[in-house]
Amino acid sequence: MLLLKLLLVPGLVAAVTLAVRRWGPAVGGWLAGLPVVAGPVLVFYSIEQGDAFAAQAAHSTLAGLVATVVFAVVYARCSVRLPWYGCVVLGWTAFAATIFVLYALQPALVPSLVSLVAATVVGRRVLPRFGGVTESAARPRGNLPIRLVATATLVLVLTGLAERLGATLSGLLNAFPVLTTIIAAFTHAQRGRAAVVSFLNGYLQSVVGFGLFCVVMAQTLAPFGLALAVLAALLGQSVVPAWMLWRLTRNPERRH
Repeated sequence: MLLLKLLLVPGLVAAVTLAVRRWGPAVGGWLAGLPVVAGPVLVFYSIEQGDAFAAQAAHSTLAGLVATVVFAVVYARCSVRLPWYGCVVLGWTAFAATIFVLYALQPALVPSLVSLVAATVVGRRVLPRFGGVTESAARPRGNLPIRLVATATLVLVLTGLAERLGATLSGLLNAFPVLTTIIAAFTHAQRGRAAVVSFLNGYLQSVVGFGLFCVVMAQTLAPFGLALAVLAALLGQSVVPAWMLWRLTRNPERRH
């Protein structure tokens, strides 16, 4: 299980990183909005803590995605004037404040999904507007290993502390934007403000599919078990994002 945690999720992160380099930040944002990190963590919760724990964690992860949207919007707005590290600090602060509110409220499943959809719609409307995305500068060595180590660390911490944190807090923290932060920061530093906003806009378009994944997991884990729940969740979240990816790859101008 430890080997799986160290290899599976970082491997998915590596695939997203290569996709960003191949197809641009907009496609990378779409991929970052998939359950690349949080989905496997929910599977680990189910195996180690039981289906009921994982179902509640999936519900809380859905609510926590609202906080990731807040992070994305704050980062994008701050990128107008601040360097990447300032944007990260303010984005994480906004994420933490939103998680605090969500933990206090503990919204039900349907209000959580409605809030996520509303947050993405409003968030995309308030994103700053820039010109075209410039070509990538030389990529610093050590770029990819940093991403993989950060991702593996998050997975180990979340699954290691799950029993102490409880299902609700574990699920909320499972929405922490580790992949989004890493790709946003590197994109911002290497390609500039327009590229990072393009990435975050792609993320906001895709994250509702992530929310649907969480809804299906929360509803199907207990009655159907892990394997069928994961299959149903993947099918449930795949239709609209797949269509979006087809549009982006068929229309290069949309990547920017």
